[in-house]
Amino acid sequence: MGIVRAVVIACTSTVTHVNVYARGALVTRRLALPEALPDGDVELAVEGVTALAEGTSARAALPDGCGRSVLSVRAALAVPAAGPVAGASFERVRELEHQVQRLRNEQNHLGEMRAHLASLTLEPGIRPRAAEGSPREVLARTADEVVTAELITAIVADLDAREGALVESVRALDGALEAARLSHAQASTAERTGAGHPTLRVVVRLAGDGAVPWVELTYAVPAARWWPVYTLRMREGGRKATWLAEALVAQRSGEDWTHVKLSLSTADLLFDARLPELASLRYGKAQAPPKRAYRAPPAGLDRMFEGYDRAFARPPAPSAVATVIVDAAPRQLADLLEGEAGAMAEELEADDERTDAALSLSGMTRTRGGAVTPEKKRSQGVGRAAMAPLMASSMPMPQAPPPARKGGSVFGALADGIASLGAPGGGGGAHGAPEPAGELPIEPADAWLDFDSLALKPASERSQRGRLVRDPDARAAAAKSQARGLIEAVASPPGGRDPLETRGLFDHRYDVRGLAEVPSDAQTHRVSIGEAETAPAMRWRTAPREAPEVYREADLRNPFDAPLLAGPVDVYVDGSLLTVASVERIDRGGTMHVGMGVEQRIRVARNVRAREETAGILGGDAVVHHDVSIELASSLGQSALVEVVDRLPVTDDKTVEVTLTRSAPEHERYTQADRGSAVRGGMLWRAIVPAGAKLIIEYAYRVTLPSKNEVVGGNRRD
Repeated sequence: MGIVRAVVIACTSTVTHVNVYARGALVTRRLALPEALPDGDVELAVEGVTALAEGTSARAALPDGCGRSVLSVRAALAVPAAGPVAGASFERVRELEHQVQRLRNEQNHLGEMRAHLASLTLEPGIRPRAAEGSPREVLARTADEVVTAELITAIVADLDAREGALVESVRALDGALEAARLSHAQASTAERTGAGHPTLRVVVRLAGDGAVPWVELTYAVPAARWWPVYTLRMREGGRKATWLAEALVAQRSGEDWTHVKLSLSTADLLFDARLPELASLRYGKAQAPPKRAYRAPPAGLDRMFEGYDRAFARPPAPSAVATVIVDAAPRQLADLLEGEAGAMAEELEADDERTDAALSLSGMTRTRGGAVTPEKKRSQGVGRAAMAPLMASSMPMPQAPPPARKGGSVFGALADGIASLGAPGGGGGAHGAPEPAGELPIEPADAWLDFDSLALKPASERSQRGRLVRDPDARAAAAKSQARGLIEAVASPPGGRDPLETRGLFDHRYDVRGLAEVPSDAQTHRVSIGEAETAPAMRWRTAPREAPEVYREADLRNPFDAPLLAGPVDVYVDGSLLTVASVERIDRGGTMHVGMGVEQRIRVARNVRAREETAGILGGDAVVHHDVSIELASSLGQSALVEVVDRLPVTDDKTVEVTLTRSAPEHERYTQADRGSAVRGGMLWRAIVPAGAKLIIEYAYRVTLPSKNEVVGGNRRD
């Protein structure tokens, strides 16, 4: 039965959906299919996929019930023959940089010329006494000096004018260069990078018959991340508010996401389809080790290349030696090789390949220093396969080579190895029959599961031919690592929190409204997740013992059907930016507290009056009475619920007693557990301050302590 070749159809594709995870993203492309696909196996070739994608993560999806199925998805790097062509914006930036550099070099050259001319000193060369009968040339020499000085001055003035013109030209080009760099940074990836760069070519093989409405291709890109940000717009004096949930997305995947459906997830990106292996403990009979999917190279692999070796390999050893190998007995051959070691030394040393083949025949291997050691057992040695036609079929194969003779030469060891071929049972002759060496277990690392990096070595490489070896693309790995580094180096927004740190125990996915656009520039781009109305409950809090300010807070219920992650929130009141606060993670149906800064229209003042007296039978105790009054004054146009927090002194000394004597109005015990930092002695009042009125809170306490003691490091009056 012949091989059925599938019809190959080149398809264009566009990015339609992207799911961004805490790190990385899954990109989905929709293939543009022809009107009708031929029946039978069909291969759809998709060009232009970014080279920064993980080739092993490519998956294809079809609609249910279409009559076809996906057989395989293969990805390979495609390098255009024409080579890369830089983008227009990049060429513009490079051209302006060259122009600026050329003008600055010319400017430096003119400066050096001017400095050289300015350092010249003109001397007329007039001697004090002229010789007898020589004409006096004082006036002529002086006139030449004046003319030369005027010439130098004119040249220097011309250089100054040219340098000034160059300065203006460089200034203008610097402005144009900055504009070009900004335009290049804001351009799309295709405009920046140009064409002709390596890309991935993904081939999707389909089987079956019938029409296919659509085919989607999904692959992973590692360089992407996002941060949650929020906006709170309050109006009508804080009675109504609009909560905007947004996100800042950055990606460096090598392709722009234009008009795509975007989803944001707090989960980790996992595209490995392997099932986890759970360890088990069993009592009783020993269990056989589980079988792995890896197998050793098949026996006789090197015999597949015998025809290649006869046709293209280097010629064998001299015919005299070959005749002796066929006709002579093993021991005679060993003696002959031992006697002719000196004659063959130069020839075998000049041909390393034939020497290694001969050593492999005797089961020996040569180290870097030239010593001969027993070779580890292999499936089939190269030299053994090459010499197989010359060996008698009844001659047994050696199970293990004998050790090399101490102090002997390479050829002595070779003779011993060949002599062992005639020993009974393939043993080592006088050395005894060693135990056969077992096949080494094959337990490759997880890196061997990257099948795109595996390559089959050609027949010309004798040591590894016919075997799979890892041949990863170092440049592609470096490019992916660089892209991930750029994403990790992106500065988070002020107050921004990484979803990896605030996602909690459960993950959630947020769908962006409408179609989003995120260029591949490693810069943050704002997208909108949702918008909801909510009714905030305004309240005011103050701790006058710590700070004489009243702070405004808004209590809002989470209006979304999804949890809100921790992040910054911009608070607007009646269209004006009031403050930039932060919120912690809020579950569905939870309540959040948003700080809105200092309320200037409510004032607070805390006054303390203290008096001291003695108590006890003999006046041995000191009692300090404290009267505390907290005054609130409001200029708001409405009543305000103000929470006042204060604190009684606390002590662990049993000889010191702190007693609250009165409180008007009554207070509540406050532990500050809602703030995550518990305190002792806390007091809380919830007071309603009328519009434009004042309210006074009073309480008193006394501190009783022995007269021999005194307060150290504290305030006896408060």
